[in-house]
Amino acid sequence: MGRRGCHNAAIPSRTIVRTSLLVAKLNGEKLMTKRILTKEVLAGIPAMVARGQRAAEIAEALGCKLNTLKVRCSRARVSLRPLGSIRRPREQRSIKINKTALQLLKERAAASGKTESAIARELLEIIARDNLFDAVLDEAA
Repeated sequence: MGRRGCHNAAIPSRTIVRTSLLVAKLNGEKLMTKRILTKEVLAGIPAMVARGQRAAEIAEALGCKLNTLKVRCSRARVSLRPLGSIRRPREQRSIKINKTALQLLKERAAASGKTESAIARELLEIIARDNLFDAVLDEAA
């Protein structure tokens, strides 16, 4: 018989550590964990951003995971975006079309080697660019 405990290859070591920490917490023991993202460290992040470091680079330099950095900065209201950067709204929109029109788009796309989305986008862009709305909709100008 093999040894039991931490040397069991069937249980990942991370699981064992987490379980041990949970048991210690349930027993009321104080856990001595090293905090990486202290208030002082978070206060220094804007300077790192100002120097041009990206979030992934900052996380690596601080020794934490990128998602941890993002969450902690968000909670502390520390921006990971450079000054002056703006979040641009998405320029894309979705539309609903009936099954017949979609089938016709699929057939045209297959014949031309494009996707349905590409064909629909191309048609709409040409109609808008050349102001062909009335002609396509068969309405008098």
